[in-house]
Amino acid sequence: MSRLRQWWLYLMSKRSEVAALDYKDAYMGKVIMDIHRLRSDKAQALVPLSALQPIHRIDRESALQATRARAQALAARRDELLARGTLDLAALSEIIPSVSQIKVVADGARWLAFEGNGRLYAMREAFGEDCALQVEVEEYRFAKPHKIQRRLRRIRRLNELE
Repeated sequence: MSRLRQWWLYLMSKRSEVAALDYKDAYMGKVIMDIHRLRSDKAQALVPLSALQPIHRIDRESALQATRARAQALAARRDELLARGTLDLAALSEIIPSVSQIKVVADGARWLAFEGNGRLYAMREAFGEDCALQVEVEEYRFAKPHKIQRRLRRIRRLNELE
């Protein structure tokens, strides 16, 4: 499938969520723009699933449906993936494809996912929250990460995740 078609299908799948946007979504959008604008570097990293934390809930029907479908796809290959010990980019792209990688910011011993929360919830459903399976993510790095980390924690509080 062409990259342009992938993006088009992705945008079309999100259109039902636009009407339900609120102040938390606007703030989250601003923080994500700041992450892209202020990063000093980004790199691939392997992170235990148990250390990956979402910044928002999956609570809209279209997102819930996509998450359930992804969880089923992962569960169908659960034993194979656990035996391998790693859910790398190739496996993610094959089993639960998306237009972007799971993108994270390190925050102490945890990694806050600002892109790929639906995939993260699907992995938790298929493997459990405490699973040590290593997941390949794209880590965004900052010379002074404290402000971005604080903003991501605020988004988690607004979404009642901390």
